[in-house]
Amino acid sequence: MPHSMPPAWWLLFATALLSIWNVGIVWFTHIAVYPLWPLVGPKNFSAYHLSWWRYMRPAFGPVVLMFLCSVALLFVRPQGIATEFLWLGVALQICVHSLTVAYWAPIQAALATPDGMSQQKYTQLMSTHWWRVGFFAAYAILMVWMVSRSLSRLL
Repeated sequence: MPHSMPPAWWLLFATALLSIWNVGIVWFTHIAVYPLWPLVGPKNFSAYHLSWWRYMRPAFGPVVLMFLCSVALLFVRPQGIATEFLWLGVALQICVHSLTVAYWAPIQAALATPDGMSQQKYTQLMSTHWWRVGFFAAYAILMVWMVSRSLSRLL
């Protein structure tokens, strides 16, 4: 490559990688983790669910970093990327994180009952969580498109 890429492009690229990583984690959780929960016996579900939450905490790091990088992109806009697309990305994330806090987290918090897993809350989670996957996927698609667009302008 005859010239080096500008720092804004590297930030865009890193944010796109984080978005792909995060959509993979959210999608995998939906198709491979949540479906196993009904297999945990009623006596063990509360302890299992609490343990799962503890092990999931590190997964929030890339999500927070992705959001911070998205906001930073507003200040160091990559070449060829309109500010409106960067704001769209931030808006998608604000939407999914707000819905997570207001809707999906309370469902998760109410899943474990003294009698095991709440089937009602589990059904509610499984029937709506695809929206969360969709928000993460839409953001990843937007980021990959922005990387492609920016690259075509730089090369």
